Amino acid sequence: MSNLRSSLVVLLAPSVVAIGLVIGGCGGGDDDLSGTGTARVVLTDAPMSDVDEVHVKITRIELMGEAGAQVLLNDHDIPDDVEMIALGANPLLLGQRAIPAGEYTQVRMLIDDTPGANYVVDSEGERHDLTIPSGAQSGVKLVTGAFEVVDGQIITILLDFNAAASVHQAGQSGQWIMRPTVFANVVTGADLDLGTIRGTVLDEAGAPIVAPDGQVLGVFVETPFGTVGVAEVDPVDGSFELPAVIAGPYNLRVRYADRLTWQPIGDPLDLVVNSTIEQLIAITLAGEETLDLAIVVDMTP
Repeated sequence: MSNLRSSLVVLLAPSVVAIGLVIGGCGGGDDDLSGTGTARVVLTDAPMSDVDEVHVKITRIELMGEAGAQVLLNDHDIPDDVEMIALGANPLLLGQRAIPAGEYTQVRMLIDDTPGANYVVDSEGERHDLTIPSGAQSGVKLVTGAFEVVDGQIITILLDFNAAASVHQAGQSGQWIMRPTVFANVVTGADLDLGTIRGTVLDEAGAPIVAPDGQVLGVFVETPFGTVGVAEVDPVDGSFELPAVIAGPYNLRVRYADRLTWQPIGDPLDLVVNSTIEQLIAITLAGEETLDLAIVVDMTP
């Protein structure tokens, strides 16, 4: 993948909030798990309609496995100020590090929770500090499964920091809140073949679907290991976009979710697929491909 940006060398403050992600990926059971492999970390984001910029101060990324916690990137590796919205079009290579071969199940991302360390710039150019509530890590999306690193192998971990699902403005106080929502996907190799999934979600009459109060409508991208990405459906025109998805097979589901935590609510919506009613759309995304989908939801009571 030729358009990855390189990271900077910086120093960060120590006050952090930890995010745990159980990640699904690749790996077999009979490979040589002695020695070391290399893990690369790439960060991306999906578009957010309410703000122009989302600035997040990441301080450390760790990999959890049978050998214990392995620090992938620390405060010397990660840029002091990562603007998330820009990463949809231009994913950021945070860095890479040698790690012991073995089985891994979890990534931990630590975010500086010092007041003023994270902020948004709204559509009118005004800056607002982001507050991370106590226990913010409880809102992180978990992708079940495990993966293995074998001797001499390179893996790439794509972290999708979903700003649209992570950031919102409180109705009464007007305070901007961040409950970090991050998705992870793991592939073997140093290069990422990325494509784009976009389109519309409309009812059979061609009208946008209005989510119930306190909820949002999302297109969830799933593998057998769990959800690896989600795009918020615009309630005005029904549009959605995921600009940086690893090439491969996926199932798409349209679901309501809690506006604050992005935890799915109820069953997936019924979709009209080839004149039949299904709850998923099976797709295969190629590298540098843009899939433009017109998803129709059956709203029949």
